[in-house]
Amino acid sequence: MNNLKFTIFKILMFACAVIMTACKPSPKPVTVSRSLFHNPDSLLFWAERAYMHDDPQGLYITGAAAFLRIQDSDFPDSCTTVPVEEARIMLKRAAELGNEDAKQLIHCLQSEGCWREQNE
Repeated sequence: MNNLKFTIFKILMFACAVIMTACKPSPKPVTVSRSLFHNPDSLLFWAERAYMHDDPQGLYITGAAAFLRIQDSDFPDSCTTVPVEEARIMLKRAAELGNEDAKQLIHCLQSEGCWREQNE
C-alpha cells in the first residue's frame, strides 16, 4: 500500500510540475519607439525626470535605452545612455513604482538571459 501511495504522490508531483510550466506566462515583446529612443533630446529629458523626480517613466526609458544600445546596431552615437549596471537599478526602481513596461522589459531580459541581479 505504501508503494501505491508513493507512486500516486510522484504522479501528482509530475502533474503539478507540468501544469506550472504550462501556466508560466511567456514574455510579450517590448515596443520600442525610434522617435523616443533615437532622439538625444528626448533621452536627456527623460533622464532628467528619472534623476530629479524619480519618475517611473523616466527611469524606464533611461534604463531601457542602455539595453537598447547593446541590442540595436542602428542606435545613434549621439544618444547618451547610462551604464548597464545603473540601467538595471533604474529598471528595478521603475518596476517597484509600478511601471508595467519596466516589468515587461525585465521579464523579457530574464527570458533571454540578459538580466542578472546585482548580488550575483
